[in-house]
Amino acid sequence: MDTRWWAPAGHDWIRAAGEARGVAARRRRLVGSARGRVVEIGAATGANLKWYRPGQVASLLSLEPDLALADRLRQRAVTVAVPFEWRPDADGLPAASVDTVVSTFALCRVADPAAAAARIAQWLVPGGRLLLLEHVASVGWSGRLQRVAAPSWSRLAAGCRLDRPTLATLREAGLSVSDCTRFRLPAAGPLTPLFSSCVEAVAWRPPIGEPDPRRASWPE
Repeated sequence: MDTRWWAPAGHDWIRAAGEARGVAARRRRLVGSARGRVVEIGAATGANLKWYRPGQVASLLSLEPDLALADRLRQRAVTVAVPFEWRPDADGLPAASVDTVVSTFALCRVADPAAAAARIAQWLVPGGRLLLLEHVASVGWSGRLQRVAAPSWSRLAAGCRLDRPTLATLREAGLSVSDCTRFRLPAAGPLTPLFSSCVEAVAWRPPIGEPDPRRASWPE
């Protein structure tokens, strides 16, 4: 997919409001814990690049199918401190070959989140981790507002959907979710009810011999 010329600037403009209200600190902490062979999905314009630590990351594969966003990503990657590669998709990526998958506000953009979660589980080595920062479906009136606004917002924000039960989708794919913190972005004007419900979490592929999390009952 290739968005119009304004997509990179529009994406960064939308992101800036959240970054200034605490998202940047969460991004720095989460991405800074990535280790080994790392795949970042939905890397967009490269907001995470500066937080990867060269002493911890052996290689970084950034996946971004939107060519307009990827162009800015590759420009920013010139100064990245770890071995870097960009691809539009993960075709050919072997199973059980990745130590860490990073997804920051990316699973909201994929066309099929269940398929994406299954692929993440497949890529990870046993004990490998998914580092997640995502806005998720709200409850109550704000959740209803999200569902109503979702189609229009998706067209504006490069396919982003704000009304997805992302944690449940990951668990259904066989990943165990831990270190989960729900938070709300501080007030950011009239759009606050749409994207203020967020989660920071770590999901991991259980080591061989541990129970399959899909057999347990988990709340969203």
